[in-house]
Amino acid sequence: MFRVGDTVRYGQSGVCRIEEIRDMTFGGMTQSYYVLMPLFKTGSVVYVPCENEILSAKMLPPLTKKEVREALRLVREKEVEWIRDFRRRSEFAKKALSSGDRTEALYLIKSIYHHKREVLGQSARIHTTDDYFLKDAETLIFTEFSFVLNRSYDDVAAEVRGLLTEK
Repeated sequence: MFRVGDTVRYGQSGVCRIEEIRDMTFGGMTQSYYVLMPLFKTGSVVYVPCENEILSAKMLPPLTKKEVREALRLVREKEVEWIRDFRRRSEFAKKALSSGDRTEALYLIKSIYHHKREVLGQSARIHTTDDYFLKDAETLIFTEFSFVLNRSYDDVAAEVRGLLTEK
């Protein structure tokens, strides 16, 4: 059970602070909810039913500095394998973004970076959906890493991009 004031990461909402735990009534049913305020999405509020094990299991503590560095090391060392089949690639991207596995999200970023560099050499563009997946993954990773490392979003973005675009 989390407490008010705790910081968690929640799915694609990213890093959030638990502002309160309160009873709310929806559809005639009253239950307790975590009220999450995403730190990097002003004006957003996320309500997670405390007793819903599936949704509350998606509330995870932020990574540690050591876990951030290890995830970056693992992905940096992993060879890029572009998934050519659009449907399989989309399934992988959705899973990488929703699973909470930051290594998978980083690998998604790396693979799109490398594919982008490859198609730019051919004067082509990447698929619009891949571009959306890239932006979502970058936002998720850069915001959490900037929170964990206590560095600016732009500094983290530049470092991660540099690490993942090396040949």
